[in-house]
Amino acid sequence: MTGSYDARLVVLSVLIAVLTSYAALALASRVTAARGRFRLAWLVGGSVALGTGLWSMHFVGMLAFALPVPMAYYVPTVVASALVPMAASALALWVISRPRVALWGLAVAGAAMGTAVAGMHYVGMAALRLPARLHYHPPLVAASLAIAVLASLAALWVGIRLRADETPRGRRAKLGAALAMGLAVAGMHYTAMAAARFTPDPRAGYAVGPPSAPGPAGTSLRLREDDVLRTPGLAAGVVLGALTVLAIALLGALVDRRARARYAETEALRRSEDRFRSLVVATAQIIWTTDARGELADEQPEWASFTGTHLDGYRGWGWLQAVHPADRARAEAAWRQALQGRALYQAEFRLRRWDGEFRQMAVRAVPVLEPNGRVREWVGAGSDVTDRRKAEAARDFLAEASKVLASSLDYPTTLATVARLAVPKLADWCAVDLVDEDGRLERVAVEHPDPAKLDLVHELQARYPTDPASPHGVHEVVRTGRSIFVPEIPEELVVAAARDAEHLRIIRELGLRSYMVVPLMARGRTLGAITLVQAESGRRYEAQDLALVEELARRAAVGIDNAVLYRETEEARVQLEQQAAELEEAQAEMEMAHDELQAANEELQQRTAEAECARAAADEANTAKSAFLATMSHELRTPLNAIAGYTQLLEMGIHGPVNEAQREALEKVRRNQEHLLGLINDVLNFAKIEAGQVQYRIEDVPVDAALSAVEALIEPQLRAREQRYTYRPGDPAVTVRADRERMEQVVLNLLTNAVKFTDPGGSVVLEWEADGRTVRIRVRDTGRGIPADKLHAIFEPFVQVDPTLTRSSEGTGLGLAISRDLARAMRGDLTADSAVGVGSAFTLSLPQGEPAAAEEARPDQAA
Repeated sequence: MTGSYDARLVVLSVLIAVLTSYAALALASRVTAARGRFRLAWLVGGSVALGTGLWSMHFVGMLAFALPVPMAYYVPTVVASALVPMAASALALWVISRPRVALWGLAVAGAAMGTAVAGMHYVGMAALRLPARLHYHPPLVAASLAIAVLASLAALWVGIRLRADETPRGRRAKLGAALAMGLAVAGMHYTAMAAARFTPDPRAGYAVGPPSAPGPAGTSLRLREDDVLRTPGLAAGVVLGALTVLAIALLGALVDRRARARYAETEALRRSEDRFRSLVVATAQIIWTTDARGELADEQPEWASFTGTHLDGYRGWGWLQAVHPADRARAEAAWRQALQGRALYQAEFRLRRWDGEFRQMAVRAVPVLEPNGRVREWVGAGSDVTDRRKAEAARDFLAEASKVLASSLDYPTTLATVARLAVPKLADWCAVDLVDEDGRLERVAVEHPDPAKLDLVHELQARYPTDPASPHGVHEVVRTGRSIFVPEIPEELVVAAARDAEHLRIIRELGLRSYMVVPLMARGRTLGAITLVQAESGRRYEAQDLALVEELARRAAVGIDNAVLYRETEEARVQLEQQAAELEEAQAEMEMAHDELQAANEELQQRTAEAECARAAADEANTAKSAFLATMSHELRTPLNAIAGYTQLLEMGIHGPVNEAQREALEKVRRNQEHLLGLINDVLNFAKIEAGQVQYRIEDVPVDAALSAVEALIEPQLRAREQRYTYRPGDPAVTVRADRERMEQVVLNLLTNAVKFTDPGGSVVLEWEADGRTVRIRVRDTGRGIPADKLHAIFEPFVQVDPTLTRSSEGTGLGLAISRDLARAMRGDLTADSAVGVGSAFTLSLPQGEPAAAEEARPDQAA
């Protein structure tokens, strides 16, 4: 079953599509331009208008289609089809109004919007009621959907591109884009209509009556009369309503655009004025206007803001009241002269600011002339040049102060001159304090224009001297080396500084308002401080004032330091001249001493030659002595060995039985033979040591292993004298750098002496200790001891302690001497500590060696 189209309604549907597209572009610019609640209102209203336009285009296109059967529309489905384009329009306007839209976001939004627009058509088709069955041709459905998506993407892209373009060219571009988009939307609709296929089926119709649910396949659907739209005459109403809604939307967009344009112009003017005012504030200028007579007649916001006065205070010639009294007459005369000559007005005077401080102002004014040459008004501007004038004055002041400081080396006088320069240019009061040689502060200068005030300050200083512990004064600055800067002296500080009522009265009489104390520092030392105070002038110090005074203090400190250095240099020069004279005298004395020294040198050379001869003779004597001792020991050992041999033969009974008396006699002979042999060995060893003929094998010797083996050598003597012997071992890994044989010889000699000079029943102890650098081997006994005056002598050769104290006079007195020489030859020492009646302790000190391995520490235990 085929249908036909009403050409008039087709044209109306296309026209509605084009108008809707143009309205969409216009509303997109409104939504983008709006903010806050207005943006939400435009978004909602635009969505309704555009949704209505799209639905109207669709529904008029549906009404343009006619079939040779009765046709009607189900109202709820029609309403649903109208809501879908409104949602799509809201999405489109929201995307277009975003500041930035990513490409993927644009693609997603276009696909969603196109799908919604296509869905609007197919939902509307679902509302159709007729005695026929409806089905679709899939390729054409796909084509309609593609047209809807592409048209949506194009609409979004064009909307973003043209949303802020309000120029005539932009409006023409929007019109062309609307035409293309309208045709695309209409093309989507009629492509979708072409996809519809109708097959006659009387059972698929509808009947009007009480509503009921759809029945089984092939039965009619019963609908209420209110749920059915009959097509005759419906198109006119839809077209009229759609055009009305779109006209209202376009008219609102136009009114809003013009209103916003006027608002933008007004806002631009306001911003321009704000920028101009900000520029005036930033450049510290006061802009003012007067009438033709030169009188202030209207409100002057900048003047009022700067001076803190109202119109009644500066109206007419009242503005002169804000000018400094000293500059008022000059400013008025210059202004009257400019008015009379209608010429440029230029003046510079001090103007009172809102806080009471007078600021230096550079003022210029020009007349504004009418076309006929008459003065209409005067426009003027005042610039605050206080900082610039201060900088210029500071530069000139520093130059003048530098000349004064360089003019003399008498720095107290120059500092007084600098203080006079500072008053009144920098301060009402100026005082200079220097640190004397004792570290106390001494005031070298104080200045004020009024001599009576100076007397008051001197009285104040005499009656109430400065507290050295005060955290607000010159002593604190000298202590810390940091400036004190108080732009405004508060009343509570004045009260806190006063010591009594009279003191407070004097301080208030001085009228102090602002002060600073700056240290005089040179080469890291604080030489003093400069104090500057503002009082009756009404001025207050600012940060740039502190920087100026610190620079002045730096230059003054350099001048003081240079003067001190010059004085010290002069004193040093005088001292050098005196030292030069003394040096000349000393040089003459040195020449005489040189002559005497030369004579002494000649005598010394002669004596040296004699000493060399004596040393050669001594060496020859030592050689002869060594030869004699070697020969003597050889000659004496032969008979002594014979005596020992015959004694042993007699003891063995070779020549007959030996009785007890004979055996005792033979024992005495043997002991004396051993004694004599020991004496000969001692004398021979001492001679070798003295002649430097002893060879040493220095190595790391395990201390514990070496000392533990000594006990076996003295065990017979210990048993014979019934003495207790104790050995106290240590760490087996500790070693000593020594010759093992010589070390054992020294230890054995010490133990033998301890046994010899300890009474029977006494005790002998061998112990040792190490501290990481030295090993100390100590032999202690409980003998009768050695007198303190003999401790040093016992190490001399052939010296023996008094026999009455030691109960024995045997020996040559060489044992301890040999032992100490052996110890010192091994880079050690041997010392003694003793007390009579208590006992003695001999300590052998030797260098500690490298630690020995555990298995090497006690070789005697290896078995």
